[in-house]
Parts: sequence; structure tokens; C-alpha cells
Amino acid sequence: MSDSNEAAAEDAPLVHESALRVLGLLEAPDSPLAEETPLFAAERGFAAREGGPLTRAFLAAIPWADELIVDSSLVWLMPGLAHGFPAPHGRRGPRAPLRFLHEPFPGCDEGVRGAANRNRAARHWLCVLGHEATPEAALGTLAFERPDLAAEFWFPREGFELREAEVERRLLEGSLRREPLPRRALVEFGWGTLLRWRPAASTGFQFVLRATAGAERPAVNGRRNLSMV
Repeated sequence: MSDSNEAAAEDAPLVHESALRVLGLLEAPDSPLAEETPLFAAERGFAAREGGPLTRAFLAAIPWADELIVDSSLVWLMPGLAHGFPAPHGRRGPRAPLRFLHEPFPGCDEGVRGAANRNRAARHWLCVLGHEATPEAALGTLAFERPDLAAEFWFPREGFELREAEVERRLLEGSLRREPLPRRALVEFGWGTLLRWRPAASTGFQFVLRATAGAERPAVNGRRNLSMV
């Protein structure tokens, strides 16, 4: 067994709760999304200075006083496509099949990104502003009989089709439940919470903010461009 396979087996829980907590609606100024600067792996201070009014409101609402890594993205959505964080090999999620994911870096199992995917101590906060096509969560307890089955689910190496089928099976049988995230809500969750972006039914801007405490990633303090998807 390779080192990455051993790490995946060791880090994959046999029983885990896919869960989240809605902290409330973001109390933010009536500020245009276009005034925001999308950020990549930004430190808290950099994000507050450079992000914009909505970014600052998001940071102020997070119940965490220590350092964070902040990512945000502003996209113009087209019907049938969806917002999403980068998928494997540089493809973006909106143009690939939409899957339930928990990983910050889907498909990565080595280096800093692989460590981030296995980091069960991380806490995340998410807020979606603008377009109504928010993610949906698959919530509930996931239990596996053997470590290899748990590793295949939590850290798939051959694509996400088997995980997707397993999640859909559990949703159908009722051991998991489907719950759309409210727009403008500040949502808190930990490792292993399954989220899937929903495709847009109309055009419009969407701004997504995500912050992580206990991140394995180094800060970059980068700025993103507006994306058209």
C-alpha cells in the first residue's frame, strides 16, 4: 500500500456525521457584489483590507477570533451551470458533473492539498450571496463496515461516481437527508460535510465567501478575477 493510501485509510472514519449549523443571515450592507475583490488563500487582515464591505461583514460575523484562510469568488452564472471551487486537473466544477464533495481540493491526495483534504480539525464558514443557486447538503450519519470502504468513500482515487451513487442511495433510503443552504446564511461546518452545488435556472451574479480555521494551506493573499460560468 502506498503512503497516500495508508494515510487515507488511517484518516477515514468508520462513523461520521455530515452536519452543519446555520448561524443566521449575514448582517451586511446593501453593497453591490461588483464592489468585492475575490480572494485566494487570504489571511484575515488582508481579506478585511482588500475584499470589500461584504467580505468585512462576513469576517465580523464569524465566531472565531484567531487566524483564518479566506477564499471568495464572484461569478456570472448561466442557466444549467453552477458555482464551484476548483476541481481536479484545473477543471472547474460547473463544467464537470456536479457531485457531493467535502474536500477543499477534490481528487488531491498528496502534498499540502492532500493534507488539507484529510485535516479533520479544520472548521469552515460559508456564505452565498446573490444568485439563488446555493449548494445543497447531504446530512446525517455515515457508517462503514471496513476501513477500506470508508477510505474509498472519503478519499476516492478513481473519480467521484461511486461516492455519488452511495450518497444518492442513502438519501433514497432515508439515512441521509437533503437540505439546501439558505441564501445569505452564515453556515458553519467541519470536515466531512457533504455539499453539492445546484445548477442555475437563470442568469445572475453570485458571490461566495468561505473561511477556514486550522487550515493546512499556506497563506497566499491572492486576488481572483471575475469568472463567467
